[in-house]
Amino acid sequence: MNNKKEREREELHKTIWKIANELRGSVDGWDFKQYVLGLLFYRFISENIENYVNENQRKAGIKDFKYRDISDEEALLGKTQILEEKGFFILPSELFCNIKKGADKNENLNVVISNVFNNIEASARGTASENDVKGLFDDFTIDNKLGNTVDERNEKLVKLLNAIGDLNFGDYEDNNIDLFGDAYEFLMTMYASSAGKSGGEFFTPQEVGELLARIVIMDKTSVNKVYDPACGSGGLLLKFAKILGKENVREGFFGQEINLTTYNLARINMFLHNINYNNFSIERGDTLIHPAHWNDEPFDAIVSNPPYSVPWKSKNNPLLINDPRFAPAGVLAPPGKADLAFTMHMLSWLSPKGTAAIVEYNGILYRGGSEKKIRKYLVDNNFVDSIIQLPKDLFFGTTTDTCILVLKKNKNDNNILYIDATNEYIRGANKNKLTNENINKIVNKYSERRTDDDICKLVTYDDIVENDYNLLITSYMKKEIDYSINIHETNLELSDLLLLQEKNKKELDETIKQILKINKDKFEYKLITDIADTFIGLVTTMTKHYTDNGVLLLRNSDIVENGIELKNEVYLEQEFANKYKHKMHKVGDIVTVHTGDVGTSAIVDDKYANSLGFATIVSRIKDNTIPEYVCYYLNSNVNKMNIQHLIKGDRSNLNLKDFNKLVIPIPSLNTQKQIVEQLNKFYLVDKKIRENIIKELEIRRKQFNYYRDILFQGEKDDE
Repeated sequence: MNNKKEREREELHKTIWKIANELRGSVDGWDFKQYVLGLLFYRFISENIENYVNENQRKAGIKDFKYRDISDEEALLGKTQILEEKGFFILPSELFCNIKKGADKNENLNVVISNVFNNIEASARGTASENDVKGLFDDFTIDNKLGNTVDERNEKLVKLLNAIGDLNFGDYEDNNIDLFGDAYEFLMTMYASSAGKSGGEFFTPQEVGELLARIVIMDKTSVNKVYDPACGSGGLLLKFAKILGKENVREGFFGQEINLTTYNLARINMFLHNINYNNFSIERGDTLIHPAHWNDEPFDAIVSNPPYSVPWKSKNNPLLINDPRFAPAGVLAPPGKADLAFTMHMLSWLSPKGTAAIVEYNGILYRGGSEKKIRKYLVDNNFVDSIIQLPKDLFFGTTTDTCILVLKKNKNDNNILYIDATNEYIRGANKNKLTNENINKIVNKYSERRTDDDICKLVTYDDIVENDYNLLITSYMKKEIDYSINIHETNLELSDLLLLQEKNKKELDETIKQILKINKDKFEYKLITDIADTFIGLVTTMTKHYTDNGVLLLRNSDIVENGIELKNEVYLEQEFANKYKHKMHKVGDIVTVHTGDVGTSAIVDDKYANSLGFATIVSRIKDNTIPEYVCYYLNSNVNKMNIQHLIKGDRSNLNLKDFNKLVIPIPSLNTQKQIVEQLNKFYLVDKKIRENIIKELEIRRKQFNYYRDILFQGEKDDE
């Protein structure tokens, strides 16, 4: 995704979270989610219906047709066709935009909205979509949580309608469906995070979902259908739509969920990602006791994060011990721990050529009793393809150790691939998080399927049997940690570093003196256009043009003050890039960010010559002006204040027309050279000092560890 869209998405997320926090008042965040999500969904399906009808009418030649403006009576003439295609029907008078329009003057707003939601559900009764639409708004109850009086509740509803109506999803017809789905997932993440355990029960972090889906997909370009027997809000299923495209999940998305609220959230999630009602089947119920998809199995792709060690009705149940899902192991998972019951269920419904990736609590890898017997069945029949140990603290509401159990029925060997991914994470605000690099590394290691001392080990069937079917990764991959510290070398390293810092600081002090001595002759104030040719970098979307070779693309996130730091190398296809040869960077060009971190500028050097820029303004300096001087000025606070005056209001972008209004103070060429020379010195020495401070802190930590350990060992001479 290009950086402009990332910035837009970030701004949208901030706005959504601001709405959720500012408007909820005394309502608990977890409870308030139903109002935000309900109205977000209402807006989406309203625009979905509108777009569908408008498009059909315009194809028929009625160019100015707007569904929102016609009468309800006229709309009813097309109700049958709309129901067949969309699965639900909304009258023009009951569209989100029309209810919002007069909301602040409607004394019966709470009743009106309740009736609209009831009518949407009622529209599907007796049709093929009845079960998919029924109860979608059950959690949207306008009660005392929103206010003690009707007026208070209506006031809050008006604010919510306006806030959600004002969210900038762009033109619906420009395919901003992804933004609705992304907004929903963002809210799910935030609510799950703040709700702790109750949130974590239904929501798996998107990064974990990405990893599960990619393990299952690997080199496939399509799958027949995907299944999650404990689907929560449906996020794991929808990862396949995002990675493959929903049209490449040929027979649809299947899931089951026991919790009523979460079951409704999953169906809403499907609609918000524009999955048609006839292409998903989300059912409510206890998967282990009353599975809903007997007629749909087997599945090529199964992903799940079932609840950890929950009780289930296994004890003394003759129906379950003879159930074809559980019977092959000859034993049921224990009554207090259903983990391996879910595992056996998924294995049973996995196709001969399919893959299942399941998040499991580590206890299933080593616990005894019936769980050991089930492990023996899985290993002896060669169903366990891989065990991936995950980092701690990835999931909401728990910090427990977890792993991914990968099951297959078509393995080429009888080994189990262990992947130790415990260090593959970054620390987020309050949770650990998998990055794209972490996910790529794990997926690549899984694909290579070979022993790698650093992270992977292929363990033979015989080794597993010899270890009595204990599947814990620590039984096969032990890390030796060197705790020893050579304190003499450590102290010498610190001493050398401190001497270097003193030298650097003196050099910095001397540079400051030289800066203060510079004779700033009279400035001549010139427009940027007087000293440079300016033009916008690429402005077209390039998502489809990323490739492994071609022309390097610099994005606005790569631009840092006075320099370029490539975050991820992205290239444009040569054919596409050839169209923009006239915008290729030259050495000495100044690139300035015009969206996001507006105004940040950097100089193009040899390394990035002949690249192309996105979300940047390029200044190509003419004679008699030094590019580095102009770049330093553009990054100065003096200029940042000028830029703030140009980007009036809440705009977070700077267009070329406004950029060209910037006035640059230009001294003589000799003074420019002196300024650049001294600022370059200051910048480089300052950078060294900051890097050395980080090294010093690392060495101090080693010293601390050493002298702390002495206290527990008795006296120890310094080496």
